Amino acid sequence: MTKQLDNANAAQKVAAEALEAANKEKKRLLEEAKSREEEILGLRSELAKAESSKKEAEDGKMEVETRLANAEADFVANFHNTEAYTNFADYFARVGHQEVLTALRNDHPELDVKNLEARFPPPDAEGEEDS
Repeated sequence: MTKQLDNANAAQKVAAEALEAANKEKKRLLEEAKSREEEILGLRSELAKAESSKKEAEDGKMEVETRLANAEADFVANFHNTEAYTNFADYFARVGHQEVLTALRNDHPELDVKNLEARFPPPDAEGEEDS
């Protein structure tokens, strides 16, 4: 009976050690799971911030595109009020004048168009005078 008692004590000791090892492993795994949960929460927070930043960037991009489109539309709508339009219109008016003068010289060589040429200089001539 002593041998049975010794065997039972030895078995109980082995079982207690196994239980203690299992409890240690369980504690370690629970701590690791808790650490991973905290890491996941941190990553979710970072993801939410990144999504928010992305949305702000997209909103900013849309605002810039809208402002650009409005500025372009405003420029086109008011181009006739700009100095560039005046210069552009003057340039093409002078080109038109030159075509008329050339046609007059070719079709009516008997006409003296020097006064008209002085009054309506070629487009390049004004650019040279401005220099």
